[in-house]
Amino acid sequence: MSFRLQIRCIEKPLEGDIDADICWICRSLGFYEDKDKDKTASQIFRKLLECARNGEKVSSNDIAIAIRMSRGAVVNHLNRLIQAGLVTRSGTKYGLRGGSLYRTIKEAERDTLRIFEDLKETAIELDKRTGFPSIRK
Repeated sequence: MSFRLQIRCIEKPLEGDIDADICWICRSLGFYEDKDKDKTASQIFRKLLECARNGEKVSSNDIAIAIRMSRGAVVNHLNRLIQAGLVTRSGTKYGLRGGSLYRTIKEAERDTLRIFEDLKETAIELDKRTGFPSIRK
């Protein structure tokens, strides 16, 4: 599996407002930029959350209508979410990978941990082959 996930350390909002928290998650995962005045990524993510809560998946067209954005803009954001491993596509429908926000984030965490384990194993092997002292795991 190949994916591209960006993680940013951004201060968490204090309010506890759902929209602010969704924006924070999107910003922390690199899907929301300050230049995104319409908060398209957050709106898309919120729609995916609503559908997941009801056990449903949703089409890009339905998302576009719900948030009043072009389907092309929605598909662009959805593709970025798919590339990050957070969203899946089945036919014309999209949904959160884990079925809930927590499980989706947990799956992304597992993916990154597996990658880092592979990186560490390769680094140990390279250290051995290039003459660095032995390192215990």
